[in-house]
Amino acid sequence: MARNDMAMIPLLSEPYLPRVRQALLDATPAGARVAIDVGCGHGVNTVWLRERCAADALLIGVDCDVSALRAASTVRGIAGDASALPLRDHCADLIWCVAAFALFADQQRALAEMRRVLRPAGTLVIATAGTYWVRLRRHPPEVLNGLPPSVPAPPADGLGDEWMMRLTGAGFHAPQVRAYLLDGDEPAQAALIDGAALADYTGLLPFSSPMTDPEPRLLWLVVSASA
Repeated sequence: MARNDMAMIPLLSEPYLPRVRQALLDATPAGARVAIDVGCGHGVNTVWLRERCAADALLIGVDCDVSALRAASTVRGIAGDASALPLRDHCADLIWCVAAFALFADQQRALAEMRRVLRPAGTLVIATAGTYWVRLRRHPPEVLNGLPPSVPAPPADGLGDEWMMRLTGAGFHAPQVRAYLLDGDEPAQAALIDGAALADYTGLLPFSSPMTDPEPRLLWLVVSASA
């Protein structure tokens, strides 16, 4: 069970910030010409989004908090609600929603609106933090040493199942969920991936990965899908 709410948002700062930023960038394709940050707030994270856009890209932040938009010096802001985005159909290549989705009153409607605004084959990236009960995997060091910083493999124990169903239900394609530990010294992503999935990804023979008992841990989920 996860707790995804406003109380988690202050945790998305140091010492977690580098891990949060890298996870978002890893899930975001480069070269967007029009990018939207839904629930941008003060635009603190929107500067990361610009790193993945084309040099001459149009970057727009949408938020219902007008005072926050006025304070956002890093983004062109539009006041609006996620359930009725003030944007025309199929106008964006990329949409971000970082640590805001859990605050939307009608989340499925918000997904439908993001789907409407994205161009065909455009990308949606949603990120949220929460406390989840997980069983950590203890993979062999030789496996961990050969892994890249981000592995396109789903987390174990059904951590991404709800998101997969939500995105598919909203008409998105090829949904992908990546989960990262925000606290502790374990490998941030690999500790949440089943050994069989890592063996398949790396092309290794099956290996043994002992698991811990279930425990509550702070996770960062990065969800992506195509329109």
